[in-house]
Amino acid sequence: MPPKTPYDHISAQLPAMRLIAKAVGLFSPRVRESWRQVESHLAEVQEIKMNIALFSERYVPLGWANYDRMSSTVFAELAMRSVEQGEQLLTQHHLDEQTLRMLGYKFHLPQFRPWAAIYERAIERCKAEDWLSAVPLILIIIDGICTTSSGKHPFSGGADAEVFDTQTSGTGGLAEALKVLGSTRRKLSEAPIEAPFRHGVVHGLNPNYGFSIVAAKALNLLQATTDYFVSIRDEAQRLARAEEEQRPASFREIAAVMRRTADLKSALEAWQPRPERTGLAIDAACAELADDALPEAVAAKYLQFLEKTNYGALAALHVDYPQRPLAYRAGQLRQELKGIRVLHWVISSIRDTSASFTTLRVEIQVEVAGRRDKLSADLRMMYADPSFEVIVRGMAEGQWYVMPNLTTDLWVKKLQLEAQ
Repeated sequence: MPPKTPYDHISAQLPAMRLIAKAVGLFSPRVRESWRQVESHLAEVQEIKMNIALFSERYVPLGWANYDRMSSTVFAELAMRSVEQGEQLLTQHHLDEQTLRMLGYKFHLPQFRPWAAIYERAIERCKAEDWLSAVPLILIIIDGICTTSSGKHPFSGGADAEVFDTQTSGTGGLAEALKVLGSTRRKLSEAPIEAPFRHGVVHGLNPNYGFSIVAAKALNLLQATTDYFVSIRDEAQRLARAEEEQRPASFREIAAVMRRTADLKSALEAWQPRPERTGLAIDAACAELADDALPEAVAAKYLQFLEKTNYGALAALHVDYPQRPLAYRAGQLRQELKGIRVLHWVISSIRDTSASFTTLRVEIQVEVAGRRDKLSADLRMMYADPSFEVIVRGMAEGQWYVMPNLTTDLWVKKLQLEAQ
């Protein structure tokens, strides 16, 4: 039997977890509060799943697809609107500059780089509201990605394979949208269409497709296509991890978990946040950075590795939940940060947000193609064990890791400077 998705697995364990939490919570107010937060989070996730189901029912038949990076806020808004208003929202969202920029990042990956120039031209045409030119370019990219990745055309079963734990597979996913948009067109029709029917557009049988909603649906399909084929690449690792996590535990393992839980509870009860510090100018010369038990010390090492472009050392400090090989992660960072130099940095504030997380504010001077600028960003530190399971700071088997948000901020800054 294949493993459950992480959400389904947690949901199945919830009744037993609830009983344990109630028993332990009799003696610990903090445990009761933590469990309330868990219940609240699970309720939010359940609401998102209900909104996704509603989206699949209402909007997939109209040519929209769900994908992993689709905004939960958009799903919530759609649940409260009529279908007509919902399509207006989806059109605005998929043509939004930030949405297009985030999709554009995918074309820096080796997997999708061959179509980067076509994507840039398609977005240029979208910004000019030249939908007649933009839509075929987007469909060309979808055809190319799917055919080279699967050996099949997207509208002939190229994305039909089920993929574990991705919104692009199954109900409301890519295959269902492709079925709608790949419907056969045999006769010329000059009537306006509101979806990028591939055969009608490419073969000239639906020439009246020059509308923003058609371009938005094509971009939505491209979002789903890139997410789907990214998910395929690391599916085996995600499956193996899920199988290991869901394997029935032995008595010895159960005893070890109970000891670990007791240790975590004790450490959590003892932890107190440090006073927040602001107005700082901590750099590599500060003596307090010698202690690796401090998140700011590990952050400083990370920033020095950025200066020295030591991608292997950077990758070793990055949180990477799929736990991909270090060489692979280092190569990804090298590609993402290629062309950007970190000239100087300081840590300007330190705030312990929980027993396992600290947020630092960093001020960085960067240079791209001879152009210099400053970046002010958050650097989020997480205390975890080697498999990135969060534990309370100071516990013996843990260390500080860096959440990868800063490299994304640097990537955006690089693109902005290159565009000047």
